[in-house]
Amino acid sequence: MLLFKKFDIGPFEIGDYLAIGTIFSATDSVCTLQILSQDETPLLYSLVFGEGVVNDATSIVLFNAVRNFDLTHIDGSTALQLFGNFVYLFLTSTALGIGAGLLSAYIIKALYFARHSTDREVAIVILMSYLSYMLAELFYLSGILTVFFCGIVMSHYTWHNVTESSRITTKHAFATMSFIAETFIFLYVGMDALDIEKWKMVKRSSQALVLQS
Repeated sequence: MLLFKKFDIGPFEIGDYLAIGTIFSATDSVCTLQILSQDETPLLYSLVFGEGVVNDATSIVLFNAVRNFDLTHIDGSTALQLFGNFVYLFLTSTALGIGAGLLSAYIIKALYFARHSTDREVAIVILMSYLSYMLAELFYLSGILTVFFCGIVMSHYTWHNVTESSRITTKHAFATMSFIAETFIFLYVGMDALDIEKWKMVKRSSQALVLQS
């Protein structure tokens, strides 16, 4: 808060500072995962990856909870409502992800059209994952948290109901999509960092701070 005021960035209210704090509190484990091998250290890789995803998801849930309240006048009831909204978003997102994962396992195991067909099994796994995310966004929940728990349930139940060829295909398909998504994100961040107009704004703010001091 003091840093933003010192650099004349704003004006912001207390709710804006809390929202920015929830975003900055999320730790990024992408660089750590790049130096770890999932095949050599599967447990460590899973722990670091899960910790990063849960931190990101918690930050997004808390951000949505903060954004839904008028925090200009904070009292005990407002803090209690904020905590209740956070718990509601967290639990409902988790329940939705678990439900979508169990539904995918049931479809592949019980329904005839989804069995013993690599194309259909892979399609159901991908589409059910995407469906859980879309439902979470439709009901204003946390899509990341929903997909995370959907993936956990799928790895314990759906994964053992598909054929070996479907497992290999699904593993490579998700690995390819993950690599493309990470490349696009780093490319976008790198290009955005070279935005001249943004650096001009930072330069003007720094010059104004020097003149004031």
